[in-house]
Amino acid sequence: MTADDDELVVSGGGSFAVSTDEMSNTAFRLRFVESESLAAAARLRGLELCIDPHVAAQAPTVPALVLQAADDLDRASREAGELEVSLRLAAEAYGLVENAMIDGIRVSTGLLGNVLGHLAPFLLLAGAPFLAAGSGVLVGLAARPGAARSPVDAAEWMRENPQLANNPAVAAAVRLLFSSSDDIIAGLLGVPPGAGAVIGDDGLGLFGIREAAGLVLAAAGAAGAARGLAGGGAAGGGRSPLVETPVQTTRVGTSPVTAPSSIAELTSRMPNTSARGPQIKVEKYATENGDPSYIVYLGGTVDMNAMPAGEAFDMTSNVESMSAGGGASYRAAVEAMSDAGIRPGDPVLEVGYSQGGLLAVQLEQSGDYSVQGVVTLGSPVGQLETTAPTLTIAHTEDLVPALGGLDTASGDDRVLVRRTLYDDAPMPTGDAFPSHDLDAYRETAGLVDASKDPRVEKFIDGAAPFLSGSAAGTATEYRAERVGR
Repeated sequence: MTADDDELVVSGGGSFAVSTDEMSNTAFRLRFVESESLAAAARLRGLELCIDPHVAAQAPTVPALVLQAADDLDRASREAGELEVSLRLAAEAYGLVENAMIDGIRVSTGLLGNVLGHLAPFLLLAGAPFLAAGSGVLVGLAARPGAARSPVDAAEWMRENPQLANNPAVAAAVRLLFSSSDDIIAGLLGVPPGAGAVIGDDGLGLFGIREAAGLVLAAAGAAGAARGLAGGGAAGGGRSPLVETPVQTTRVGTSPVTAPSSIAELTSRMPNTSARGPQIKVEKYATENGDPSYIVYLGGTVDMNAMPAGEAFDMTSNVESMSAGGGASYRAAVEAMSDAGIRPGDPVLEVGYSQGGLLAVQLEQSGDYSVQGVVTLGSPVGQLETTAPTLTIAHTEDLVPALGGLDTASGDDRVLVRRTLYDDAPMPTGDAFPSHDLDAYRETAGLVDASKDPRVEKFIDGAAPFLSGSAAGTATEYRAERVGR
């Protein structure tokens, strides 16, 4: 990554403005020049009144020069203020154009998705011979010496060639695809385009990404039930893909801790994504009046397998969370918060990475907790509305936040920070999804702390009670596992 990759793009916060961090820093400097020039001009005019008459008689041009300097400073102050206003208006105009483009693309892709849904059965029927031929070609290619012959080989190839899966254009296409998922399903069900627009995300919101995920779960459940009836139980001990199980949450460690002082420090405390490791951490502190406050950290997906096994933070929980259901990871978070002593009314800051960001938003939406703020990192939450102040951080190459569709969630306290990692820098190999790496998000969080954008500063100021950097507290880690039914 290069210096150019340190650029942040900030939007939301009740404003149409879309500004880069460079624009925010320039506006900050212009406001400083405006106020300081005005103050200096006032001081010079005060000095002019204090000039000794004898000095003025010996150097008659001095008072005039002082007043001229004051006038020049006044002019500089006015021009700095005008430039700052122009910069702000430019950011607003950019945001309006971007929003108009997104709205147009959303409508177009929605109509296209609905039409494709109507045509899908015919396209599949007409394309069957071509699919068969294509499958034969793929089999032949796979049989070549040196070709990848297993999912393990394919995964290794992706780790060594991450460019496709970490491409901003691909991520943008995925956003559009998932935003149109409701239209595609509506088309499959025979709903006309106009009606689909009315009931979907862009209309009454009766059917969207969450409902589409719910249909996937319903289909998986029905398939599992059919397998059970036909074969006396699904393979794998009666388990079925994407079907929920009970969960057990265990306290695995407690240690003293000092309150974080920044967004970067919050992200540094996020549980690492690792098998058998803790996925949840709860920090407890005392407020100024002695009442408890909490920071809850929720980690990312550990097991990407669709078949639920022991790991609670898995693909089944992912799909459940996308559908607003009570997946194993969500139930584990509720159990951990209960064990930590969180009661209704206790101030809570939710911090989540990847799947954990979905859980953080779900917990805020539940209304069961006094959530004072939410921070998400690389999470598919772009269409999930929140009431509490929310800071959403996403990399433009990252496919995971793209799974949440276009970023349509809004509000005065909803701030989206985007960063492009690999514009001019070589992409690291050895990781299939380096743009989703937690360490990369930790680095971006440090840039967020340094941002001069007023919307970012407002969020950080609002989170200040949790970011004292000095309060003593206790951190408790939890491990959640699925258990047999």
